[in-house]
Amino acid sequence: MKAAWKEYLAEKDTFKLFVGTCCLLLIVLFAFLNFLSFNEGRSGYPFNDPLLNVFQARDLSIITFILTYGLALAGLFISRKHPDLICALFGAYAIMTIVRMCCLYLVPLDPPVGIIPLSDVFLKFSFYSGRDNLRDLFFSGHTATLFLFVFIFREKFKKMIFATGASILGLLLVIQHVHYSIDVIAAPFFAFLSVGLFRFLVRQLQASAVIKS
Repeated sequence: MKAAWKEYLAEKDTFKLFVGTCCLLLIVLFAFLNFLSFNEGRSGYPFNDPLLNVFQARDLSIITFILTYGLALAGLFISRKHPDLICALFGAYAIMTIVRMCCLYLVPLDPPVGIIPLSDVFLKFSFYSGRDNLRDLFFSGHTATLFLFVFIFREKFKKMIFATGASILGLLLVIQHVHYSIDVIAAPFFAFLSVGLFRFLVRQLQASAVIKS
């Protein structure tokens, strides 16, 4: 693992890419923290989700928390020996967060009827600033984050594991009425877009570097 990272960071171009990606991620996360405070105070539009009308909400916060962070940490652990994958994850997550801010701003929704706020200790005392965020809706960040691993990993087995976990997570969020079904359905498409956009930007930067050299 150390050899892979040493070799990756020894290259001038990949070193710049990784440092730039990390800086971008930190800036975006800071912006997202402030955006969520602004977004929570906005009024939104009600959305009549026929699927949510079928059943009453159930509190599945503990299972959701374990599944979300268990798979996310497992994904990072699996990727630890591959700097290019870590860089892609960080970059795609930064882009996805920017896209989420745009979507949340353009598609302000009222919380689903009967919502049981998700008890996520990590989010509540970081991005949610100690409060329950009920308007962090379109699209589902939890679901999209796990789908990032699906589109970044190369092995089919890993893709299947994370796709299954992300799908189950989305279902849990809908059952708890934390998200509308459309929030979850849209998540993999935005995750795919974010990964593709990051890879496109990297190719453009690499092509520009070749031309300059």
